[in-house]
Amino acid sequence: MLSNYRTLWISDVHLGTNACRAEDLIRFLTEVSADRIYLTGDIVDLEKMKTKAIFPDAHRNVLARFFQLAQSGTEVIYVPGNHDSQMRELAGKEIYGVPVMLEATHKMADGRRLLVTHGDLLDPLIRQGTGLEQFGAAAYRMLVHLDVMINQLRSRLGQDYVPVSSRIKRRLNSANEYIRRFEETAAEHAGARGYDGIVCGHIHRPCIRNIGETQYANDGDWVEHRSALIESQTGALQILQWKPAGCAIETVPQASPLAA
Repeated sequence: MLSNYRTLWISDVHLGTNACRAEDLIRFLTEVSADRIYLTGDIVDLEKMKTKAIFPDAHRNVLARFFQLAQSGTEVIYVPGNHDSQMRELAGKEIYGVPVMLEATHKMADGRRLLVTHGDLLDPLIRQGTGLEQFGAAAYRMLVHLDVMINQLRSRLGQDYVPVSSRIKRRLNSANEYIRRFEETAAEHAGARGYDGIVCGHIHRPCIRNIGETQYANDGDWVEHRSALIESQTGALQILQWKPAGCAIETVPQASPLAA
């Protein structure tokens, strides 16, 4: 049965890479609908495609589905991230009915205002005075590459996907410290600008939690977690996580991220 929501946030799809779970995202989009969809960055991995360009039919179908939704009455808003940063040059314009914005303000059903951004522009504040810069790029790329190789082998053996890289990252102190600083910095940034909360992606860690008086929400990714953030018709935020058996709604503890 098709589930309808007031708002849906999706980010970090990374179309154009082997890590993308495009087929699962297509299935997910047949199970859910929303009055408004925010694409909050890293939809197409233009950075990766500079060195190794792949774009199979499943990836084209994801883009076609978003454009189809925009043409059929769903409000689709695109906020580029760091892997598709070139698209920020189109801010203020539309792509097949999808407006491109550097950031957006979302008004929830209960009147609260949320800042919608990818999150990469917060990195200089998060890493200032720390050694987290080294972890952020090289280690993550290595872990995702490991994840892809292991799960390609598991698929050939008829075994289910396992989030290898996310499990390793959870055991790295530098990774956990970076995530903590990201969440706190994001909430502080939104609160200082007068928002009640913030929705972002970027760090591939789905989560909903209150930090002080500000609500922080991260919609996750379609590389490791296959997750999205939704607002119900009554204004409640929840995380959806796609699983092979279907779309399951995960209840996320306010103080901790979604388990892998």
